[in-house]
Amino acid sequence: MKKALTLMAVFGSVAVFAQDTDVDINVNMGGMGVDMNVNVRETYTETHTTTTTTTTTTGGGQGHYVMSGYSGTIGCPWPMEEGQFADAQRSVSSKDFEDSKLTIAKQITGANCLTADQVKRMMGAFDFEDSKLEYAKFAYGKTFDMNNYYKLNDAFQFESSIDELNEYINGY
Repeated sequence: MKKALTLMAVFGSVAVFAQDTDVDINVNMGGMGVDMNVNVRETYTETHTTTTTTTTTTGGGQGHYVMSGYSGTIGCPWPMEEGQFADAQRSVSSKDFEDSKLTIAKQITGANCLTADQVKRMMGAFDFEDSKLEYAKFAYGKTFDMNNYYKLNDAFQFESSIDELNEYINGY
């Protein structure tokens, strides 16, 4: 699995230029008794801010997994590798009780990203339609290729489960 690492650094600099100008004008008109003093003080301030953002990406230049032929909505960036998924699926299938299977499957899915095909294969570990439906709803937001979720329909026995999942997806 290739993962991307993105580092972002922001550097800022502020430069302040200030100029103080004093102008004194003294006028004395001899003998006429007129003295005039004019003092002008002018302050000029200019501020410049420069922000530089540098982004560095490693790992093939992609911020997410690229699935051949898929260009739809992405729910998470990196699906589990097949070896890791196979281990996870064995762990779920090894449990005797449906509640335990569902708990472990949710634990695994909550901490990872799966493809729609992996979600469908994980659903195969469940014996009951309700568990399959609950898991499918839970896994939707943690699925890489969300537009392929229609593939899960074949894992259900009842049309009502397909309808309920579709309703859930439309409201997501």
